[in-house]
Amino acid sequence: MSVTRASSLYAVVINSTVIGGITAQSAQMGTEMSSKPSSAEVYARWQAMTAQNPRATFTTYAIASLLDSIAEELPATDIYSADIAEMAAGVSLYAQAYLKGSTRKGESLHRKLVAVEGMLGLGRLSCTHQQDATIEVNGVVGWDGTNDPIAETDLVSLPSGVTDAERYTLGAVTLESLSIPQVRSLSIDFGLNIVAEGSDSDIWPTFVTIQSINPVITLRGIDLEWLKSTVIPRAGKAITHANTTIYLRKRAAGSSFVANETEQHIKFTACGMAYIDTPMDATGSEPAECSLILPCKYDGDNDPLVIDTTSAIT
Repeated sequence: MSVTRASSLYAVVINSTVIGGITAQSAQMGTEMSSKPSSAEVYARWQAMTAQNPRATFTTYAIASLLDSIAEELPATDIYSADIAEMAAGVSLYAQAYLKGSTRKGESLHRKLVAVEGMLGLGRLSCTHQQDATIEVNGVVGWDGTNDPIAETDLVSLPSGVTDAERYTLGAVTLESLSIPQVRSLSIDFGLNIVAEGSDSDIWPTFVTIQSINPVITLRGIDLEWLKSTVIPRAGKAITHANTTIYLRKRAAGSSFVANETEQHIKFTACGMAYIDTPMDATGSEPAECSLILPCKYDGDNDPLVIDTTSAIT
């Protein structure tokens, strides 16, 4: 048979906020089937669907827009996640239809996947030297008792207002007032353990909640003296919000970077214990790397990881 249709990713809409700069997008049904033989037979004679645990994930360059849109859905003290049920329009993933013999189809010819129950949670932020940072978002989808957990609609138009205007890359890192030089990569695992619970043998979960939040920051660099009594000693180093900053520098379209004093960069502060995980890792003639891990903790006042999307670099 010949190919008659094909589609790819487009934008994601969180309630009414359109998120562009999408690099990956996925919806999974998470189906579980019972298919077990009995009576010592080789083949199963009985099959039934026992569960579906839907998920929706996406990755974007638009880090500030994404963080701000999630923060709008909950109090400012909790910017790691958002309750989809509290959004009037839920979360929508758009599939953009290809046009045979050309590029993309026109209006009212695309597909939309919508979730109206569950939670969105920050997954992992990643950035390497000279590359653009991306952030992954994980949606754990539940059932509201009426709508399918992930409902598809065909013949829709793509959302208006899509932009691709944000790019961030590595900036300076200071841990407990000590500059950490020659960083080559940054990874932030926001550490959300979101679980979906069901009962009464329902196929779909009906209660989605966060069990724990344990952010972890990982840095890799090419200065092996990160492991040093005056930097990060073998026993580790206590890190506080007041003396710690990790920046993502915003790029300027058509140039290099937005000026440091402009309040458009992203700043992270953290509390926890930093330690050197790998003092040296070398292959061939490449510069040796070391790695630093910072599991974050709650200091009694601030979130373990505090994010400012409108920061100057100081």
